[in-house]
Amino acid sequence: MWALITGAGSGIGRALALELAGQGYDLILSGRTASRLEQVAEIIRRDAPTRQVITLSVELADPVSTRDLAQQVIDSVDHLAAFVHCAGVGEPAADFASLQLYDFQEALAVNVSAPMLLTQSLLPLFQQGDTAARIIMIGAGMDKHAQPGTGSYGISKMALRRLVQQLSVEFSTMEAGPVVSLFQPGLVDTPGIREHVRKARRLKLPHGQWLSDRLDSRQCLTAEQAASALAYTLTQVPDSEFDGAEFRATELVDSLSFSGS
Repeated sequence: MWALITGAGSGIGRALALELAGQGYDLILSGRTASRLEQVAEIIRRDAPTRQVITLSVELADPVSTRDLAQQVIDSVDHLAAFVHCAGVGEPAADFASLQLYDFQEALAVNVSAPMLLTQSLLPLFQQGDTAARIIMIGAGMDKHAQPGTGSYGISKMALRRLVQQLSVEFSTMEAGPVVSLFQPGLVDTPGIREHVRKARRLKLPHGQWLSDRLDSRQCLTAEQAASALAYTLTQVPDSEFDGAEFRATELVDSLSFSGS
């Protein structure tokens, strides 16, 4: 079974790659930094030597690069059992007047346009298996909770939520179409969130201190916990409960007694 993971070089994407390799998946790891992808691939080759792993670098803000990624996947495998879009960007801004159009457009491109384009381009690979392929988009809690300085990230994640709803409707009309869901990881201690917190605090945004306090007091999930909950959603939830649904990592971790490493 082949799975494609974007944002696989760090954070939740990296942890998910290691988790799925241990569960028997062959993996296509994509992300911006080739060296990070190769580091993850080397761990998989060492710890799960029977698994196949391919690394493909991509700049998801660029539709040409995104299309090239899709074509490389098509040239590499005959079927995809899963696609998990872990990649995400969104620069904080001091206030609305400071919101940069480039940052806003980049967030929409990476968080919304890229997963739409990849899903569309890879659709033939999703329709080749005996069971429905699964697609998971990684959301964010701030999509419904507007806060100062979070426009780029929050607005793009709200659009991603709508994309998942649309894909679920569209897939339901297809023969052997995939199923799709939205996964809300909540606050997860990753290099990406740590960098966001540093920028938000420097800009004196209210949520920066709140996030910092929760991270420091470990009122958050580890990347491994989030990946375990994500893998459970991907592999264990029945299609009838998966398609169009929204899953929350914290609820899964609590109910299934996952432990972080």
